[in-house]
Amino acid sequence: MMNQHLRLTKSEAVYMITKDYAADVAIYDEIEKQALGMADDFSNGIIKQFPHLF
Repeated sequence: MMNQHLRLTKSEAVYMITKDYAADVAIYDEIEKQALGMADDFSNGIIKQFPHLF
């Protein structure tokens, strides 16, 4: 997940530098979706590790 996030972020930086703003916005949306999924997985892991606290 982290590698995918870093690949997407690198692509976004390249689009920004090359002024391909349409692609930059599109990949930002992908980054947001991927980051939210990663956060969900982290949260689910914490809940499974400490079920008595939730």
